[in-house]
Amino acid sequence: MSITEAMGRVAQIQTTIAGFDPTGAARTASSAPSSAQGGASAAATPQTGAAFAQTLAGFLAPASSDTAPISAADAGGPLAAAGSAGGVTGDQVAAAAQRYVGVPYVWGGTDPARGMDCSGFVQRVYQDLGISLPRVVHDQMTQGTPVASLADARPGDLLIDFGGEHVAIYLGNGKAIDAPEPGKTIQVRDAWEKYTGLTAIRRIVPDSGAAGAAGPAGVAGGSAPSGVAGLDASQLGYARTIVGEVRARGLPPQAAVNAISTALQESSLRMYWNPKVAGSQALAPDPSAVGADGYSVGLFQQQVNGAQFSWGSVADAMDPRASTRMFLDRLTAIPGWQGMSVTAADQAVQRSAYPEAYARWEPAARAVVAALYPGAA
Repeated sequence: MSITEAMGRVAQIQTTIAGFDPTGAARTASSAPSSAQGGASAAATPQTGAAFAQTLAGFLAPASSDTAPISAADAGGPLAAAGSAGGVTGDQVAAAAQRYVGVPYVWGGTDPARGMDCSGFVQRVYQDLGISLPRVVHDQMTQGTPVASLADARPGDLLIDFGGEHVAIYLGNGKAIDAPEPGKTIQVRDAWEKYTGLTAIRRIVPDSGAAGAAGPAGVAGGSAPSGVAGLDASQLGYARTIVGEVRARGLPPQAAVNAISTALQESSLRMYWNPKVAGSQALAPDPSAVGADGYSVGLFQQQVNGAQFSWGSVADAMDPRASTRMFLDRLTAIPGWQGMSVTAADQAVQRSAYPEAYARWEPAARAVVAALYPGAA
């Protein structure tokens, strides 16, 4: 162990000791459960003597080959953007995350010696493995590749909750780990996302058995998942609907690239309903596809609250054909849209708070269009 690592271990031990209650008496957290937890977690309690001893032993024990932080060189080097993670696997991410169990939650924190918040914890875990992720959840949720559902999740995947207000790391077998809220510590927990709050799942590293070079269309992994550009049957169905509407209007393939790249960014090509939008749940084919961003719903996350930029009715925004038509109406109304970059045209339609996010989906969108739009390649 280097001097730097030793000092870090000492600081973590000091933090743990500071929160130790030798009597083991329960104390109620001073703050109510945060909205990011949706009331899922109980009030904080200090560590008992046995739990403290176990945590202390964990900090003092030599790092095993399974859980030791992996150097940037071993992991394939720091990434300019997520989407290719060298030889790092999800199992390694899960193991690295569990080394921080017991570190306190600190809002805005990124230092395990003092405490970390949910996104700071996620960023730190991946940083330990030589993978660079953005600092905040709303940026982290644009990284990697989409995962269809919790049933398809793998260890190391990011669980994005409550519209981007919280993030956790999936461990497999129905378990997750996160930095929950003030007064609590990083802990392994049941993945309550299977019941409520889940907005999206993002895969940053390949499946454990598929580490290697990036697959086609920018999809992470040594071998692309089944389906065009890694999309499943449901996503491809929506993509076909989009392409069909583009062709019905006699528009060029570029319009389909714009629409599909937008839908991939906004919803991972899922029909999201929103608890704040009355009637949207009844129109959702997949009840687990729940969003919470403003009053946005559907493939394109179109606002339907009647404000200045409202797209129209809930029924239209939750219908793949009608919502695609609304997108194309606004796209083709932009002067010179065909000569614009994909991200610029998408942003001109969507008016997103993350205008550069669409660019990362252009390769996948072009692969989908090449497969579904005859003559587009």
